[in-house]
Amino acid sequence: MSAPTLVDRLSHLSTELTAAERENLKFLLSMAAGGLLSGHARAVPEELRAVALATAQRSLPRLHGGVRPAFETGVVFLGRGPFFSEEDIAALDAESRRYRERAERFHDHYVASGAPLARELALSTKVHDFLVSQVGPVLPTHKANYLYYDEPGLGIDPHVDKDEFSLNVLTMLQHSPEDRHSELILHPPEQDALHVHLAPGESLVFFADSVTHQRTRTVAGEAVRLVSFGYRTIGSV
Repeated sequence: MSAPTLVDRLSHLSTELTAAERENLKFLLSMAAGGLLSGHARAVPEELRAVALATAQRSLPRLHGGVRPAFETGVVFLGRGPFFSEEDIAALDAESRRYRERAERFHDHYVASGAPLARELALSTKVHDFLVSQVGPVLPTHKANYLYYDEPGLGIDPHVDKDEFSLNVLTMLQHSPEDRHSELILHPPEQDALHVHLAPGESLVFFADSVTHQRTRTVAGEAVRLVSFGYRTIGSV
């Protein structure tokens, strides 16, 4: 029988932690992975950096008691979602524009919460039933946020999300102009990065609390507007 790896040990440790302690452990692993992806620790030999990054990234999905469906990239769905009609997208687009003035800055982007239509759709059976068909039982977390990257230099560094967005349904509403600079990048463990370019109306569904991801910085004149719904897989600890 092979000796347990550090990933195994961290996974076992997570079973003995409270929810708050587990969230702190996830935060530390996320910071470690994000820092390594951002080019920190350059003085450390490349081979050792690669091992450290793989350990942090492979540990993140293991902090959930084995309830995550097996996955390679963390992507559940990418494209035009069958759970949104053309009318839904148009209504979300209009509501997100109205809520821009209410958005508050959170680190290097703006967030608006509590919009009634976004919350209604986040709780809809259309989205819920689609997610169940893809990953099994899920629970909505009542989290529905409009995200705005519409000033030069906005973005978000490599990270993983909190438990409220274990499973994230991220839908593009606007990305202009056509000559785009900012992009969403996913960093699956020991794989090439996934560069995701959503057209308006398209969605990405992914395990946001388990796969390191980032949005690169906007440039002058660029505007990105999205809506994000959070779900939790049933059995998440």
